[in-house]
Amino acid sequence: MKLNIYKNQNEIEKTYEVDAYDVMYGTVEDVLAVLDELGDKPSNDEIFKALTANRAKLNDLVLDIFPEMDASELRKVKLKEMIPFFLELFKYVKDSFSSSKN
Repeated sequence: MKLNIYKNQNEIEKTYEVDAYDVMYGTVEDVLAVLDELGDKPSNDEIFKALTANRAKLNDLVLDIFPEMDASELRKVKLKEMIPFFLELFKYVKDSFSSSKN
């Protein structure tokens, strides 16, 4: 998973990246709460509404995944990159459940 921090509209200031994230149970609870709001095949509008309604939780998750990132940098991430990031995170949590069943 990765997030770009932008200096301006076109220039990336830095990129945070993690290959793996050791999911804590609290994180799973937060992600599942958001997933419950989304349903099976959410539209972009539904995803946006869920992100807005859970902004504080999701910001905390991002800062947990990227501990070297500070909260002020979240304001410099493009929204069009946040939605795929959260979808990847949600998939990662779901896949963690699937792999733990084996």
